[in-house]
Amino acid sequence: MAGDPLPSGGIAIIVVNTVFLVLAFVAVIARFYARYLQRKQIATDDYLIVAGLFFTVATVGIGYSLVLDGGAGRHMEDATPEQIAMALKLFVPAPLLWAIATTFVKLSILFFYISIFTMPRLRSAVYVVIAVSVALVVVVILESFLLCRPFEYTWNRTIPGVCGDTQKAYLSVAIVNLAIDLSIVALPMPVLWSLKMAKKKKMAISAILCLGLCICAITAARIQSVLNLDPMDFTYTVVEDTIFGGLELELGIINACLPILRPLFSKAFGSNSALASIWTRKTENDSTDKSKTNWSSQKESKRFHRLNDDTYPLTDLTTTTIYANNDVESQVEQGRDVMIKKDVHVYTTNSHPMGR
Repeated sequence: MAGDPLPSGGIAIIVVNTVFLVLAFVAVIARFYARYLQRKQIATDDYLIVAGLFFTVATVGIGYSLVLDGGAGRHMEDATPEQIAMALKLFVPAPLLWAIATTFVKLSILFFYISIFTMPRLRSAVYVVIAVSVALVVVVILESFLLCRPFEYTWNRTIPGVCGDTQKAYLSVAIVNLAIDLSIVALPMPVLWSLKMAKKKKMAISAILCLGLCICAITAARIQSVLNLDPMDFTYTVVEDTIFGGLELELGIINACLPILRPLFSKAFGSNSALASIWTRKTENDSTDKSKTNWSSQKESKRFHRLNDDTYPLTDLTTTTIYANNDVESQVEQGRDVMIKKDVHVYTTNSHPMGR
């Protein structure tokens, strides 16, 4: 009943969502601190992740209300009529807020891709995923208001009305959402593995992207939780869907922020650490046009892709030339991770006028 201790399912909703929501807040704060350390202006993907966090908080708040006021975690036979009515009312805005939140998080990641990758084919694919993501949230908005007629029948089944198959509608959205998540993880992989960089760094970058697979696994688990929703025991079966829905948003925010945190990794672990080397990005500007032309004249088997971002400029190199008799030693110093040393030895003989 209303005055009884919270059921275990309700406690799980509150504890899990609270822990990961705090981590999501920390990730976003760290993201903006990293931007501050870089002296870089706030970008589109930063604004989008803030919007995603805002709607995530709203979605998690619905989950709290489901537990505290809607009897979530209790069997319907143990819940009061007031709790059941409140649970049904709260579940009306929940899918809508969740869809808006996850769309903002996805768009933040996709716009981050656009900011660093210049390859036309990849960018075209990113824009397609953006369009599908926006279309999905529009579908969810329309579905929320049109699935039941009259609209009040969505939460008040005591009046005459009719609803479509809500379970199939939610399931369709969850499946398309999973496809989008998989696409976001897969999109940059071929490009990253074609870049001319150390294999260790490629593995580190891929590891960050593969954290998205954890979100995909949660999305898949959420699909099963949608299938398990029972209208006759809604307050009990809604627990898994509420937990997985919140986790998907919170982990998505954390995953979207990780690639931006390189300055913090450098500060904490040193600039030469594996973590600090992740997502090193080069500046592309007008001065690189000549070098790009030279590269294009090389063999097709040695193609280079540039990352278009000025977040991590290259460290200036200092060249030192040492002359010792007929030997010339050229040493490049103060570069990051790479030192180039060239020795030129000059030999002379009396047997040929040109010498050697």
